[in-house]
Amino acid sequence: MTARALAEWHPLRRVAARPPGLEAFFGLLEPYTSLYERVFSLQKARREHEELVHTLRTGFGVHVLNPDELLLEAAGRRAEVARELVDRVLATVRFNGPGSDRARREFRENVRLLDREQLVQILVLSPTIRFERGRGTRSVSSFPTLRKPLTNLFFLRDQQAVTDRGIVIGRLAKPQRRGETEITSFVWRAAGERPVAQVVKGTFEGGDFLPAGEFALLGTGDRTNATGVREVLEHGLGFPEVGVVHQPRHPLLPTPDPMVNMHLDTYLNFPGEGIAVGHREMLEAARVEIYLREGGAYHRSRETRLLPYLEETHGFRVVGISTLEQLCYATNFLTTKDRTIVVPDVGRNAERVLANLRRAAERQPARYGRLYLRAAREFSQLRAEGSFFPNKPEFRDLAVDSTQVPLENLTGAYGGAHCLTATLERS
Repeated sequence: MTARALAEWHPLRRVAARPPGLEAFFGLLEPYTSLYERVFSLQKARREHEELVHTLRTGFGVHVLNPDELLLEAAGRRAEVARELVDRVLATVRFNGPGSDRARREFRENVRLLDREQLVQILVLSPTIRFERGRGTRSVSSFPTLRKPLTNLFFLRDQQAVTDRGIVIGRLAKPQRRGETEITSFVWRAAGERPVAQVVKGTFEGGDFLPAGEFALLGTGDRTNATGVREVLEHGLGFPEVGVVHQPRHPLLPTPDPMVNMHLDTYLNFPGEGIAVGHREMLEAARVEIYLREGGAYHRSRETRLLPYLEETHGFRVVGISTLEQLCYATNFLTTKDRTIVVPDVGRNAERVLANLRRAAERQPARYGRLYLRAAREFSQLRAEGSFFPNKPEFRDLAVDSTQVPLENLTGAYGGAHCLTATLERS
């Protein structure tokens, strides 16, 4: 198998998707530190994920792979993968307190009796068992705790990017997510998709990468830093031109809130060759450094802004979206082939996003008041006109075929169809 992607609009052949599991249950107990936008129904989120996968498989013939299943299948075929899986589990579970030596020894003796699905869940949850001894024979209490469960692992876009060279393993910026790449890189190696590069010093997340044929875009800001960009440029890309996009501040916010546009794909995406969808105000504000590949290395050429870079330099038709639509993950669609996309149902997302923004504006009116007022006005207008993205005349004129999927619960964790999927092959 060869993982490779040259442009977002090339036909999507293989993609990885992982439904939210038990780790998301714990994440919903405290959404803020889990990097979620709001509370949502986990049961409904799982059904939404099933519908997304079903749509990709039956509607577009995409080969959708579950990384847990990939790992378990590889462990069943190859003894060295099975041994590594067990070794990783033994290194993950911790025992503390009186009797911990006995418990650790027995766990090591019995770990191979666990179901393989349990082994994967252990890696995701990172449990610690603490013992306390009371009075009497066998009066020992155990208190399980979880060390940074990987509550965002179902957002498979971010742990890696698939470029013109292959899989580039990232390094996630937030400590809550740092352990995710340890699992995904293990999965790809076990499945025969050996990564071509890995970011080890800086930070880099896959939502900050968009391939566009003759060039590619790399976002930098809160999640991907300058060191990570340099590592990707040095080892992970072969495009003749790369635009490094600096994360802009939202024009309606007096101080930056990186979560509003955490990744490049939260305010820009490509539904087809020569077509872009984006929030024009942020595209106008975003600074871009252009790098050209010469002699096997990238050299900085010039600097411009993202909107003219797309429209004037590369001749893209840019379809603008409103502030509310951007907040509702309108650009977080997944392009399955040229002018064909799977997109979150923006209209269904809007009420929940707006309610959450209203609460933020009530708590911090000086920071979020203007943003909420703009979004509220746009909501009334878009609903009255029935013109929530992708139902826009300009978009229809471009003959882009769109399939809307309900993701109003999954988007509560800060991401849409693009974030939920890891492209493995476009051809």
